[in-house]
Amino acid sequence: MQEEFIINRLKNGDRKAFDEIYNLYVNQALRTAYLITGNKMDSEDIVQQTFIQCYQTICQLKDVTKFKSWFFRILTRIAWKTNKHKLPCVDKIFDSEYSKSSLDIVLENEQNQILYHAINSLDTKLKTVIILYYYNELSIKEISDILCIRQGTVKSRLFSARKKLQNYFSDYQSEGVLL
Repeated sequence: MQEEFIINRLKNGDRKAFDEIYNLYVNQALRTAYLITGNKMDSEDIVQQTFIQCYQTICQLKDVTKFKSWFFRILTRIAWKTNKHKLPCVDKIFDSEYSKSSLDIVLENEQNQILYHAINSLDTKLKTVIILYYYNELSIKEISDILCIRQGTVKSRLFSARKKLQNYFSDYQSEGVLL
């Protein structure tokens, strides 16, 4: 795989390989950090710290096929330390490439805010699993590797998070607000 070749080059001190890895992961890393912390400036700092730590400790990575899990483990640990317990709309970071009507934008922003508020109501462990699974589309195994927990624990946290979100939306709709 191309990525494994780049990682091996990086382990051998190739600085251009670092740039290639950075370009591969920077957007996904920013999105993940932002969703965990809810703060653009914090997310940029977290991503910067993650890439620095990655560069400094790349020689400790024994299996290059595990780079993605190793990278996101570093990122989530740094993000947890700076977590601000808020989760605003992701659209503020990544601009849409197509034009929408004003009504579509208002409705989408309202729905996003409701969803992000619901996710924000979860504790950090549940919120992180939801973000990694749904926003980063990582597998249960990858999340297990990133968080250094068993796959069964990931499944349990996903189940608990979904149940809490379901209860949140049931309560929300019972207050007379339609989604």
